[in-house]
Amino acid sequence: MLTGALAGRRGAAAVALASALLLSPGLTSSAQAADSAPCTPDRNYPGTFLCPIWGSNVNLRTAPDQQAPVASTSPPGGVLRVECQVKGGRATYGDYWHTWWVKTPAVGMAKSAYMSEIFLVGGGNDEPDSGLPSC
Repeated sequence: MLTGALAGRRGAAAVALASALLLSPGLTSSAQAADSAPCTPDRNYPGTFLCPIWGSNVNLRTAPDQQAPVASTSPPGGVLRVECQVKGGRATYGDYWHTWWVKTPAVGMAKSAYMSEIFLVGGGNDEPDSGLPSC
């Protein structure tokens, strides 16, 4: 049991901590949903990230726009290596929509390509991936 001044200090500290948490921008009611599967740094290729994706043979486009030509499709395995994310044209797929796109690194003769973040696992409509830098 806490007594006297010690109880008062701990009580004041608890109130201060609770106030700080409630006023924190990340915890207010306007905060976006948490990203349940953010992209993570690729230890084998510094400067790139591994992003879990759903679907197979997802179109990778020449620009961050749903109307841009298809450059290739996603590799099998449910993971895509990317460099960063960028705002682009609005993409839709069923009830999902996004204006954020991931950019793949250029490899050999293959140029960079873009995939809508609709196909990244986790997050919600038009939420940037919490594990990626902007391009």
